Amino acid sequence: MDATVNDITKGKSSLFKNRNFLFLFIGALFSSPGYYVYLIGAEWLMLTLNDNRFYFGMLFIAASIPRLLLLTVGGVVADRFNKRLILFLSDMTRALLILVLVVLLFADMVTAWHLIILAACFGISDAFSYPVLNSLTPMILEEEQLQRGNSFIQMTSQISPILGPALGGTLIAVLGFKGVFIAAFLFLFLASITVLLIRLEKDDDKEEVHSPWQDLKAGFVYARNNEIIMSIVFLGFILNFFFSGPLSMGIPIIVKDVFIGSAVSLATVETSLGIGALIGALVLASITLKKPGYVMVSGLIVLGILFTFIGFSSSVLFTAGLVAMMAFILQLVNIPLITMLQKTTDKKMLGRIMSLLMTVSTGLVPVSYVATSLLISAGVGIQSIIVCSGIIITLIALYNLRNKQLLKIRQ
Repeated sequence: MDATVNDITKGKSSLFKNRNFLFLFIGALFSSPGYYVYLIGAEWLMLTLNDNRFYFGMLFIAASIPRLLLLTVGGVVADRFNKRLILFLSDMTRALLILVLVVLLFADMVTAWHLIILAACFGISDAFSYPVLNSLTPMILEEEQLQRGNSFIQMTSQISPILGPALGGTLIAVLGFKGVFIAAFLFLFLASITVLLIRLEKDDDKEEVHSPWQDLKAGFVYARNNEIIMSIVFLGFILNFFFSGPLSMGIPIIVKDVFIGSAVSLATVETSLGIGALIGALVLASITLKKPGYVMVSGLIVLGILFTFIGFSSSVLFTAGLVAMMAFILQLVNIPLITMLQKTTDKKMLGRIMSLLMTVSTGLVPVSYVATSLLISAGVGIQSIIVCSGIIITLIALYNLRNKQLLKIRQ
């Protein structure tokens, strides 16, 4: 890996002496685990309320559709209005929605449709908070701090799928559903208050006021005319379409149907995913990549090869090892990808460009799920799907070794 090792203590100190980044990081430490505590509670409550698994699936669909439809709008809003205020409103709105659910629980009035409507509201909130978080970081950090800053923010996202469900499951067992949702409310409420402590400098540049549609169109034109941005967004699409669906759906199916494994076997593999990703984020928080474009493309090649091997794996432990390595490598792709996009984008366009990236990544994950489901229903084996997806990712990454503009980006 082409990187220089920095003094870790010095690197952390320079970041966390920045009060704005400190409050953004603390806010993320509250917000992301709080969301997962809510999620595990909502999922288990839905399974308890109704035996019809259609409603359980509707939880995910209800959150995905508004997120996908509104992400580009969220990017325009992020560029037109105060980013701190948007992030505050997003966290506070989610906290208040959970508080409403707590009141319904105490009144014993909760139904499956309440949870579905709540999921849709969370999806709307996500559409506005996602572009803001990634466009706010370059506004409060120096350019040379961006990689480490993104690594720490990403770290909160990797801890959350491990800590959130564990904490949520414990709270359900000890305090019941009321306890778990009160905890989620407190997490998100504290996150919103922390965000209010961020102080952004006013931009003295006066821009001509356009309609939201003109702003949205300007964002697409800006992205289309920037070869590096288009390359990064395209790689984001490829990674999420050919990787997210087959991996998320494939691992449980392989463990249960191919390895004839137990819930412990599945937990072993999924925990290795979180551990690998967390280690990757920690490594990138302590080093500076000299050639992030080269590292990203090389990492994508290795990721595709490892993913292909999963299709041929014959044991739980070997699969867990591969998954941990993939999660580590994935950080070498995702963090440089976001950092390069932040560095090469005009700050006045950051919200729109980040929303474009989120649309083709997070927003299109449900499309990957649907495509994978259709292939499985057509009789295609999940291991074959994973092998083909791994090969496609590898070939596209190899082709991008010809992308000189992407590879020559330096820290």
